[in-house]
Amino acid sequence: MTNERQKIIDRTLKLYVAALSDAADEIGLNTVCMDRGIIPLTKKKRMAGFARTGKLVRSPPNQPYDEKQLDVFMSLGTEAVDGDILVIDTAGATDCSAWGQVLTRIGKPLGVRGAIVEGTSRDIDDIDKMDFVVFARGRHPGTMRGRMDMESVQKPIVCGGVTVNPGDLIFGDGDGIVVIPPEHIESVLKHAEGVVETDEWWADKLDEGKDPHDLHKERPIP
Repeated sequence: MTNERQKIIDRTLKLYVAALSDAADEIGLNTVCMDRGIIPLTKKKRMAGFARTGKLVRSPPNQPYDEKQLDVFMSLGTEAVDGDILVIDTAGATDCSAWGQVLTRIGKPLGVRGAIVEGTSRDIDDIDKMDFVVFARGRHPGTMRGRMDMESVQKPIVCGGVTVNPGDLIFGDGDGIVVIPPEHIESVLKHAEGVVETDEWWADKLDEGKDPHDLHKERPIP
């Protein structure tokens, strides 16, 4: 991983998702928060990295499954690099899972920081043992084999109501997921760091018993 990518990840992990959301509002970005249906399924919830995208679509009915599809799907993980977060659009399917323990075992040693599925995931107990992060709409035990085909890798997708492009900064914690385009990363992080600083100032002053109305006049709530 390049030093620049690592620096961005390190800065991001010192913050929290709500601060980046507030910062994006400050600079006038459109929606950056995935909707509330995209939730953490694993015990570990914090992750930061850069989007590596994939899109699945329904397999043609009554057609034997082409095992080459699985090779293409696995390439999401096998061709990932350190600092990637895999973001998968399943075209609305919730009757089978697009992430599980095998893909986790493929991706984590390569430095994949987490997975987000516009759909469902399985093997969560095993994934928890690997200390990995998965966000999705829920769980489902069914395999994607014979149900879903790979339409694209590293193309724009929609996940949680937000357009995700390869290379976007992805940050997740217990509050949800934010997606920041590369050209806005520095500005959003700078503003978010200011939000966190103000939050910490407020916390200290409130712990000292200061009047909230006086504090808001001195330094408005972010």
